[in-house]
Order: sequence, then structure tokens, then C-alpha cells
Amino acid sequence: MPRIQFSDVTPPNNRRSIRDVPIPNGGKRKVPITINTKNIPVYQPKDGSPLAEKKVSVSDFDSKMSAITEKKNSGAYEYYYPKEKSAGEQYKNKKKQWVFGGVILFLIIIFIVGMMTVFSSATINITPKNQEISANISIIGANNKIEEGTVKYEVIKLTNSKTVSVPATGEEDVELKSFGKIIVYNNFSSEPQRLIIRTRFESPEGLIYRIPESIVVPGKTEKNGKVMPGSLEVTVFADEAGEKYNISKTDFTIPGFKNDTDRYKTFYARSVTDMTSGFIGKMKKVSENDKQIALQNIQSELESELKKDLASKVPEGLTLLSNAITYESKELSPVEESSSVIIGKEVTAYALMINTEDLSKKITDEHIVSLEDWINIRPIIVDFSSLSIKNMPENLTTNENLDLEINGKTIVWANIDTDSIKERLLGAPKKEAANLIDEFVGISNITATIRPVWKRSFPKDPFKINVQTITDR
Repeated sequence: MPRIQFSDVTPPNNRRSIRDVPIPNGGKRKVPITINTKNIPVYQPKDGSPLAEKKVSVSDFDSKMSAITEKKNSGAYEYYYPKEKSAGEQYKNKKKQWVFGGVILFLIIIFIVGMMTVFSSATINITPKNQEISANISIIGANNKIEEGTVKYEVIKLTNSKTVSVPATGEEDVELKSFGKIIVYNNFSSEPQRLIIRTRFESPEGLIYRIPESIVVPGKTEKNGKVMPGSLEVTVFADEAGEKYNISKTDFTIPGFKNDTDRYKTFYARSVTDMTSGFIGKMKKVSENDKQIALQNIQSELESELKKDLASKVPEGLTLLSNAITYESKELSPVEESSSVIIGKEVTAYALMINTEDLSKKITDEHIVSLEDWINIRPIIVDFSSLSIKNMPENLTTNENLDLEINGKTIVWANIDTDSIKERLLGAPKKEAANLIDEFVGISNITATIRPVWKRSFPKDPFKINVQTITDR
């Protein structure tokens, strides 16, 4: 191998060879370091007094280096500037992380499986057999005495009022009669009692008020050994116009019964509201056209609101058929404002609600029971919204039997005993659900869902099985 030739390196000052530089013993140079402070600017105080020059000695430099070495060996230094771990230590740490993560994942899976097993459930959706029919039947609605062949009904009553301000166009002489509401009580007989139109009611002061139409007051009843008089709320109007008929709540007698002592004592009335609005004199007036338009708008708004309220207040077990609401309205007494007149109306809605079970049985007995493919199937109607009453009575306050004609199209469904199906499937294999179509003739279709998905049998707890009948069409 050829030898590499090196040229002499000669410093530019004394032109000595680098080979002549002496090497200290031990291979390390230990030469004191002296810091030249001649070129370091010295701070001169403002008062002109000179500062003493300060030289940095080797001992000072060594002490500072030892302080730096101590900081590097401290724990804080190692925290911010950690030493690199060896490959073996890194492998051990990763292995621990994988083992810990695997254990956590295993526990999570066990927890999920356990919870899904504990909270297992089943949902069974059944579509019953159904058939659309055109119902056209006559029924007798009964409110008090329910007899064979009758259908029970109830009348729900709601009242609302509304006013509006209409610009005045002049003045006029008016005579207004006071009016208010009273409750008439029948403690005389258990039979309903009719009062003819314009029957008089007398206050203790001798003021006379009359009913504007004929009414029928229900008879008294006995409940838990206590006699309860029949009652009916009506509006009465003063016999004459004027403010003297504006009175507070009070009791009333019926002068027409004075010759019958028992009836006179047990037929009476009490105020529900004060008697108000009696007036004789001049009042601002509005044009008849403006008045009628305002009153028609109020009537339409009140009827719409009352219909919506009644639909939301149908008691359980009753149904409200289409066209089964009648309305009564009266004009409120006008009230003067600075340049206008406040007019309004009070509208009372009477809703005829029929017992759901009675009506369903009446329709199915007449239209479905005799069909061959419905033998051994209990039919039921769940939606009556498409049925209407053809001959709606005008007066629903009589509590008498009503002759009603009901027509329209509706759907008859098989009445499925969900409790029997639930009992049949307790702990059974999932495939048993399909066999129910043959066992229950009223079932058209059935689907079953069991959770968790890997379970192949129904829960043994009946509360964990939910059977639903689907009657949407």
C-alpha cells in the first residue's frame, strides 16, 4: 500500500513546522485560560467615578462549569432532557402496553355481552286480518238508561268567547237586557222534567229572568245512599231592559210551580255568573256591514278552536265522529271605547261522543260476523274517523234517547289476544313465531325480533316480550 505523503505545515509568523510543536504529557493540554478584558467596554457611572476593572480568573470559570455539570446531573434536567432508552427497555414498555390494552378490550367485550344478555328482549309485530266495509246503520243512543240494543253516548260541552274593536260611525238609543248563567236543579223526581220556553226564574228581590228555549232537566239520582239532584246549566235573560237587572250571584225560584208546594221547593236554580249588560240610553254604534263581517270572523275562529279542543279532550273509551258537533252562539253586549265599539260573541260547542266498544260491536254484528272467513275471529274497529252522523240532533242538552244514522267506510280488524301470544312464546325457539299464523286464524302476518341478535329463543320473562298489533293501512 503506498504511503501517504504529508507536507509540512508552517505557521505564517515564525515559519516553524507543526512537527516542532511540543505535545504535553498525558495527551491532554492543561493550559490556563486568561480572558482579556481590555476590549470589554466598562460601564461609566453618571457621576464620573470610575469602576474597578474586574478580571475573570480560572477559578471563577471552573466554579461556573462545575455548577453547569451539577444541573445536568440533577433530576429536573433529566426530566426535560431525558436520556434515550435502550431498545430492550422500549420493547418491554410496548409489550406492557399491548397486554394492558388487550385486558381492557377483553373486559369491555365481556361487559357488553353480559349487559346484552341480561337485558335481552323480543319484539313481535302482528298484522291482523282486516277488511274494509261500508257501514250504514241506525242506532239508538242512550245517556241515562242503557237498554238492550242501545249505544251509550255522552255530551261534552265547551264554551269560548272572543271580542274585536270596530270603529264607531255614530250614536244610537239602545235598550239592553241583562243576562247570565244559572244551574237549574231537579230534586223533585228521578224522571227528567221539561221546562217550556220562556219559563220564569225569580230572584229574592222579585226580578224576573227567562230561558230563551225549552230545556229538559235530568232527574235526581242516588249514589252511596246520598240523593243527588239532576242539574242543567242554561243562560237566562232579564224580563226587561235596564241596569237594575244587573245583579250579583243569587238563588232563584220558579214562580210557575207556586201552586205545587213540593215541586216549588225542590225545583230551583242558582247563578253561575253575575247578571250583567243591562242598559238603557245612548251608545256609540258601528255600521251593520262592519258588525256582521266582524261577528262572522269571530264565529268561524271560535268554531275552529273549539273543534280542535274537543278533539284533544275525547275521554278514553269514547269516539268523536265526523259532523258530531253542534254550536250555539250569542252576541255579547257592546262596550264603548273612545272612538270605537267592542263587539263579540260567545260560542258553545256540544260534542256527541259515542262509546267505542258499543259502536264497534253494533257495526261488526251487522256487517262482518256473518261472513264465513270471519268465523272464530273477534272483529273490532279501531278508527272511526271516516264515519259520520247523518242526522245530527240540534239539541243535545235533553239527555233523551237519540235516533242516529251512521254511515261511511271503515276497516274491521281481527282482535288479537296479545297476552295469549306472549304466553305461547315464553322460552320458545325463534322459529315458533311463524307457526302462530296457523294457530291464530286472525293473524295475517307476523315478524319477530330478538335481542341480542345471537339469541335463538324468546326470553322466559313475559315482561321482556312486547307484542304489537299493526293497524295502519
